[in-house]
Formats: sequence, structure tokens, C-alpha cells
Amino acid sequence: MRTTNSIRNIVFGLGSQFTSIIISFITRTVFIYSLGGNYLGVEGLFTNVLSLLSLANLGFDTAIIYSLYKPLSNNNKSEIKGYMEFYSKVYKIIGIAVLCIGLLLIPFLPHLINGEVDIKENITLIYIMFLLSSVASYFYVYKQSILQANQQSYIISKVHTVFIIVSNIVQIIIIVLFKQYLALLVIQLILRLIENIYISRVTDKKFPFLNDKNIKAELTEEKKSKLYKDVYSMFLYKISGTIINSTDNLVISSFIGILAVGVYSNYLLIVSTLNTLLSYIFSSLTASVGNLVASNEEEKAEFIFYEIFFLSFWFYGLSSICLYVLFNDFIMIWLGNDYLLDMFTVSIIVINFYTSGMQNASTTYRNTTGLFSVGKYRPIIAAIINIGASILLVPRLGIAGVLLGTVISRISVYFWFDPYVIHKYTFKSNTKKYFCKYIYYTTIFIGITIITNSLTNLIYFNNIYTNFMLKILICVTVPNLIIILIFNKNKYYIYILNLYKSLSNIKQNSRECKV
Repeated sequence: MRTTNSIRNIVFGLGSQFTSIIISFITRTVFIYSLGGNYLGVEGLFTNVLSLLSLANLGFDTAIIYSLYKPLSNNNKSEIKGYMEFYSKVYKIIGIAVLCIGLLLIPFLPHLINGEVDIKENITLIYIMFLLSSVASYFYVYKQSILQANQQSYIISKVHTVFIIVSNIVQIIIIVLFKQYLALLVIQLILRLIENIYISRVTDKKFPFLNDKNIKAELTEEKKSKLYKDVYSMFLYKISGTIINSTDNLVISSFIGILAVGVYSNYLLIVSTLNTLLSYIFSSLTASVGNLVASNEEEKAEFIFYEIFFLSFWFYGLSSICLYVLFNDFIMIWLGNDYLLDMFTVSIIVINFYTSGMQNASTTYRNTTGLFSVGKYRPIIAAIINIGASILLVPRLGIAGVLLGTVISRISVYFWFDPYVIHKYTFKSNTKKYFCKYIYYTTIFIGITIITNSLTNLIYFNNIYTNFMLKILICVTVPNLIIILIFNKNKYYIYILNLYKSLSNIKQNSRECKV
């Protein structure tokens, strides 16, 4: 059942993301050619500001999902209802807090922008629309947590896909016909509200006891106390994660300029899209891992940890190679030479992406084993290192310096500490095996990158599109062939192969039964 739900979540998640990718790139292209790079910069800046304000949820989302695993497994309706009612009250308070803090930041907005901003609309009004869109989600989004904990995130993916399509089509119409950015933000706000309300109602139908007055919500003081403890620890992780991932545009805007944010935002869009696409694979496994850990199958839990680690190397390694080789070619074809970054900056973007992806196994197990409080202050150290290194390096290296600060902070703290905690408290072993595999995988990744890049450098035709398509072919085939050749007898590779064969047999048997 765990495997079935995981696969279903992955399939629907990937389908949703592929749809989002295609329509988002169409919308972004229309956006750039109709409104220009300054609007992109403003959008990237305010998105980062609102990401920082999302710290107000204190990590409740992750802590609540973890807390729901056991009562859902035991079908304890009273306890589930207790958690959900508690979550609802907390998020309403958080929504109001975000609104108030967001409004208080308005006088400081000019200090976040270096130089003049060439846009028609009022900057403050644009910021307020971003703020309202963020606040609106807090009043309904909490219902999604029970679907995620119950391994039913595919429901969210299906609904989100429909609204993504509708939202982007409407946005394109508004941009092309009216060129009104504020009108576009109003539509985004309305559709986000409708989407969250709809998912909320779907959740009520899936779990009718949440609104059943005959079932009393029960949440003991002991469970509340543990939840507060987990939330506090997750809050510290959230501070670090948000600062590491959501301050880059703030530093770039303040030290370099808003136009630089716009140029970088196109690279960030591709990386974020790819990251989201891949994260659906791993986040879809989270609830299943939580269920597995709760069942105390320690040996299997450790095997699945290293299975996820191997998949992270394969998927993020392959994606990183594609990014390194194809990034600038794609941007040049898509937007032109004016939106290109130098290869050193591209390399740092790729390293940042790869090191983040290789943390997937550790992050998944940290969130599902409840080890929130162990080393809870280390994320603060990571955040301080990130800000300090970024500010120190940006005058010398520009955008690359900001991103290098992120890489340094991640390697300084999360790279070694999360695996250490998981091995010590969950697997009762040391981390020698983990780091040996990390070095081994990364060495192979570097070698494959050099081989792939060397092969693509041999390609030269007068037609840029022919060159690009041949490079894609090499980037997809060569790394995969080398990985299969090296790991064809590896137990983690064999496990994936057997799982694929089992799923194929199930599908075949299902077709035969229908016939």
C-alpha cells in the first residue's frame, strides 16, 4: 500500500509539474516580451520578501504532518480532529500576524531596491497584492496537511494542475491585451483563494468526521506540549532554510540592482521548476517513510534511506549535468544574449542545485522521524554563515558570490550534521558508510560531467537549434548509460529495476483482467 500510494503521488505530482512547466514558460515568455526585465526583478524581490514572512508559520506544517502519521495509522478520529482544529486556529492567527508584519515593512521597501525601477504601476500596491495573496492561503491551506500525511497528495496535484492552467491562460490574456500587472496579481489572488477553498471542501468529503459534531476533538496537554517542542525546533530549521533559499534576491537587489534580479530570476525559474519536479518524487515518499519508521522496521528503514540517497544522486546528478551543459544555450534561444550569465555563475548555480538535492534522504528522514529538537540551534549558525558569506562575496563575485554563500552555509552545517543525527538516533550506526557513498557518487558525477561536456563541445553546426538538440541527446543518454554500466549490479539499482518490473506486471495483469 505504501508503494502504491507513493507511486500514485509521484505520477500525479509529475503530471502536474510537467503541465506547470510548459504553461509557466509560455507565460514567462509573454511576460518578458510584454512587460520587460524590471517587472521580473520586482516579482523576484517581493517573492523573497514574502518567503521570509512565511517564517511566521513557525514550522507548524511539518510538525503537524508528522503528528498526524500515528493517529491516521490507528484511525483515531478524535485525535485527528483535535490536531486539525488546533492547526486551524493557529493558522488564522498566523495569517493575521503575516498581514500586520507585511504592512509594517512597506516604509522599508525603497531600501531593498538599488537604483530606479522603470515600471508603470505603484510599487507599494504591487507589494500589497503579493502580501494579500500570501495571507489568503493561511485561512484554508491547513486542510492539505491531512491529505499529505495520509499519502493522498495526488489529490492536491490534480486540483493544482487545473488551476495552474486556468490561471496562466488568464494571465497571458491580461498581459497581451491590457499589459496591466496589477490586474494580473488580482486574478492570481482570486484563483488562489478558490483553489484553496476547493481543496478544503474535497478534504471535508474525504474525512467527513472532521465536521461531525458527534465526534469530540481530543488533544491532550502532553501531545500539545510535544507539538510545541517540535514546532520550536522546526522554526529554527525554517529560519535557516528560508534565509538560505529566500534572501538571494534581496542581497542581489540591494548590492547589484533590480535588473540583475530579473536576469537571475530566469535561471532561478528553471532551477526551481526542476527542483519542484524532482521534489515531487521525494516528497511523495515522505508519508510512506513516516509510516515505515512508525512501524519500527529499522533495517528496512535504513535500506530505503540509502535507496533515496542513490536516487538523489542519479536524478540530481543527471539534472545538474544537463543544467551545466545546456543552461546558457537554452536561455540564448529563449530570451537572447541580454539575459545570459557567465559560466562561472552558472557553475555555482549548478553546485548549489546538486548539493541541495543530495540532502533529500537526510531531509526526508529528519522530517519523518521527529528528530526536530536534536541540534536545533545549528540551523541558526547556517543562516548566519549564509548571510555573512553572501554579503562578503557579492562585491567580488556578483551573483555568483551570493549563491556561493548559500553553498558554503549548507556544507558547513547540513551536509554533515543531519546524516549524523539520523544514523545515531534512527539507525544506531555511524556515518562512515554515508560519507564514503557521498564522495563516491560525487566523484562519479564530476567524471560524467567532464565526459558529457567534452562530447558536447565537439558538436558544431551553423544551426543553433541543431546544436542544442544534439546536446540534449548526449546529456540524456551518455550519463544514464555510464550510471547503468557502473551500478548495474548495485543492490539499490536492482531494487529499482525489480520495482519497475513488478509495476509492469501489475499493469499487465490489470489489462488482462479487464479483457
